[in-house]
Amino acid sequence: MRKYIKQLGLVLAFCLLSFQGWAQFEDIQLSPQAKISLITCSSGPELYAIFGHSAVRVNDPVNGFDIVFNYGTFDFNEPNFYLKFARGKLNYKLSIAYFRDFVYSYTMDNRSVYEQEMNFTEEQKQQYWGFLTNNYLPANRFYLYDFFFDNCATRIRDGVEATFPNQIRFNISHFDEDMSFRNLIDLYLPPQPWGDLGIDFSLGARIDREATPYEYMFLPDYLAKGFANATITENGQTQPLVGEMQVLFEREPIPMSRGIFTPTLVFWLFFAVVLALTVVDWMKRRRSRVFDMVFFFIIGLMGIIMLLLWFATDHQATAYNFNLLWAIPTHIVVAFFLGHNKLQDWVSKYMLATAIVAGVLLLFWPWWPQMLHTAFIPVTLALGLRAAYTVWFSNKIKKETFTPKVEKAI
Repeated sequence: MRKYIKQLGLVLAFCLLSFQGWAQFEDIQLSPQAKISLITCSSGPELYAIFGHSAVRVNDPVNGFDIVFNYGTFDFNEPNFYLKFARGKLNYKLSIAYFRDFVYSYTMDNRSVYEQEMNFTEEQKQQYWGFLTNNYLPANRFYLYDFFFDNCATRIRDGVEATFPNQIRFNISHFDEDMSFRNLIDLYLPPQPWGDLGIDFSLGARIDREATPYEYMFLPDYLAKGFANATITENGQTQPLVGEMQVLFEREPIPMSRGIFTPTLVFWLFFAVVLALTVVDWMKRRRSRVFDMVFFFIIGLMGIIMLLLWFATDHQATAYNFNLLWAIPTHIVVAFFLGHNKLQDWVSKYMLATAIVAGVLLLFWPWWPQMLHTAFIPVTLALGLRAAYTVWFSNKIKKETFTPKVEKAI
């Protein structure tokens, strides 16, 4: 608990130390000694920080400031903050903070900080400074965040290109490793197996298309590599966009610990329980109705959450979620009918269809347009097993009900 309180305190302190004024930056002419750099921060231990961070540093000792332009902040005081966040309608904003406070917050969180100074001429520095300060105007600083296409890293890449049109060349063809957006974020998620499960639960097939090398730069690490391989041209002269990467803070090594109870293990244990329950039900010629009601209700609720993420939000990445083939939203309705020992015909047919869909889903698991998390395999098996058993048991009850008893003659 203390750890989370400390992290929250650092975030709040960072926000409080951020510049609130604008007038002090208007019409500032950078000195020849000014330096503009790309700052890259390494992954943090929590899921929100696992992909790293990017920012821009402007250090001008003559004008007496050393500040960071940060596109990764938002306003906690915005009305309906949590609802907007969930619906993908929360505006992020460009903020400015003192560089020393920015670095301190990351060192306290044991996250490495790297710097790549941009090889700008004095004129180019002033141009990019003008772009940044114009972006910071109250009318311009807010933007609708998108994790893959409009975030703290892409804003910096796009800003540099917008400032110097047709002058920036990213020599990044070697980035092409045939990876999808999901493959790229999976590189960071081994320390967060439950976070990985949540992401694969929430995000649909759109992120399974192959990303271009240019699109790799939505991740701060790839943005740093992209800048390291980029060139800038001015008056026919071409030079590297940035200098050698400098280490401002190197984090202490953290042993990777995934824990024993990973999603895959937990869900296979769950399937083992379901299998044992089904065997006992079969031996005793019964059906565990309460379990079926609760199980299918929870799965249906999960399906409704996926549908809401798809249709009730502006998150592009949550569309076309093939997890809906096992988390069928209508299960939440059918769950109430599973409490009856004798099922209506339409319920039996529905459960038969559920078993068939589960079988088809499992049979073609590796070939669906969306890469489904392997932890959902035992869940799908459990659904198919209970659905098939429900059909068998329902038919058995009907047969016993409609078969007349034959009395033996004396």
